[in-house]
Amino acid sequence: MQSRTLRQLSLAAVVTATQLFFYSVALAHGDGESTETPLWQLSPEQIAAQVNVVRGGADLTPKSWPNGAKVAVSFSFDVDTEPVWMGFQKQMSPSYMSRGEYGARVGMPRVMKLLEKHKINATFFIPAMSMLLHPEIVQAIRKHPTYEIGFHSYVHENPLDLTPDQERSVYEKALAIFVDQVGKRPVGFRSAAWDLTPSTIKLVQEMGFLYESSMMADDRPYQLIAEGKDTGLVELPVEWILDDWPYFQVSWPSKHVAMRNADDVYSIWKEEFDGAYEEGTAYILTMHPQVIGHRYRIKMLDRLITYMKSKPDVWFATHEEIARYVKAQTSE
Repeated sequence: MQSRTLRQLSLAAVVTATQLFFYSVALAHGDGESTETPLWQLSPEQIAAQVNVVRGGADLTPKSWPNGAKVAVSFSFDVDTEPVWMGFQKQMSPSYMSRGEYGARVGMPRVMKLLEKHKINATFFIPAMSMLLHPEIVQAIRKHPTYEIGFHSYVHENPLDLTPDQERSVYEKALAIFVDQVGKRPVGFRSAAWDLTPSTIKLVQEMGFLYESSMMADDRPYQLIAEGKDTGLVELPVEWILDDWPYFQVSWPSKHVAMRNADDVYSIWKEEFDGAYEEGTAYILTMHPQVIGHRYRIKMLDRLITYMKSKPDVWFATHEEIARYVKAQTSE
């Protein structure tokens, strides 16, 4: 009976159960206190509703990439600077913030120099406050019209700490700054926390984004489904193994200490590329100038790009280029 019920959940039931789960999980007690409902007390409908808030849909890998390329490679740089410490990490001491400043002062010039050396494009996700604190970053990127700048919230705040109204207000404030600094609206959205609230996708749709890049349901571009419906958004998935932060960054309050040898990371990233190349799909790498921009790490990235370029038929593209291409292929 339960299996049949799960299979036959209607959209209305899913929406209702979603509301029950997210907005009515607190049970009131006689003493005025409240507690969340234990997971094991939830109905199958409520659990399924939570799972179905945002899910992966169809694989959007095209039959072929432009000009017969075997793989699409896209480098994204989250230029978080000080806000990643102030917002998500909740660290405002001068020492912590200086690490973000390093990304602007040292990391970004090294990243830009490397991209120019190899003549490849990249996507830069930048919090609005990083644009205001370091206007030279946007100016440097805009000298390369083929580079992309994506949306990365206001001050790298965690959206899970916000109410739906607060989340909307924060994104609207960040978008106004973005347009003022960049001169156009962004087409790509990446959550500052690599996580979404039940309200996020609706806001992303309303704000007119082409693609989203915070989820991890696949290695390949895929259709994003929210509460049972196609959102129209292309998901360009991220993955912690294809991110420089967990390998190299140190954050004492969270007890995250990582100082990996560059050769170890090179091996992982290279093998992931080889897999994507063999499968004919996409390879999306996320980096942070304050992390990858250190001397021995930027040399490792140089080595990785050189290896990729040694393979025939590799398409280096921005996230926007990939999203537009797969969108066009699926609409034919």
